Amino acid sequence: MPENENGISEAKFAGATLLILSICLLVAFPQWMLLCLFADDHLVFTMSCFFLSVLLLTCIHLFEPLKYSRPWNFIVIAICYELLTLGTASFLMEWALVFTIIIIGVALMFLVLTLLICFLLIWTGFFANPFKVAVVGAMGFVLAFCITQMDVLVAWFFWRDVAIGVFIFSVILVMICHVLITYNNFEVLVKDDALLVGIVLYVIYLLLVLGCRVSAHCINRNIIYYKETTTENGDINWEGDEEDTTLYK
Repeated sequence: MPENENGISEAKFAGATLLILSICLLVAFPQWMLLCLFADDHLVFTMSCFFLSVLLLTCIHLFEPLKYSRPWNFIVIAICYELLTLGTASFLMEWALVFTIIIIGVALMFLVLTLLICFLLIWTGFFANPFKVAVVGAMGFVLAFCITQMDVLVAWFFWRDVAIGVFIFSVILVMICHVLITYNNFEVLVKDDALLVGIVLYVIYLLLVLGCRVSAHCINRNIIYYKETTTENGDINWEGDEEDTTLYK
């Protein structure tokens, strides 16, 4: 394959990006499982890590030296990665290990399928302007938030289900757009961009994990709701919003 002006071919860049993403995932999985098994009352610590990681990730994107100045870019991104990993564990801790594994696996399936869609779009060359589509994806996050607040106006038990569906769709759409934008700007990419793209894909995977975790809660909540409504001969109980504790250790 032809190389760009910085001496990088598309195959090498894609391979390096997938390698970085794979390393991030392989290092994260054991940490989540260990925290799921042994962590107890560490929610304050892990949530603090999550918010710090978001702040650090923002700084990385705002300040150019944190992206490309070696070795500081590797150090900062490694710290951000670990904070993100520990922060995401907040949504997986104190939960049965088997359910954590299922959530991780389902999110990974979404990630792989989305990457395959990206490959097909790039291979066929049949895709819209990714910048414009990315705006649609970003608006999806706003829409998901608005849907979660619709209970203020109209009481409906399934608002949260709709919101999480919109959220996951938006995450997938943003991921596709990110890959396509990277592909369209391949000529100006440098080697260290593979690290940044890999980390962004990892962040998107974490969003999928969060989405799947909330989806699991919604499914469990719906099961309880239908059991209660069946028992009460069809009377709708809007208070059945508690999560089934049998899913927890």
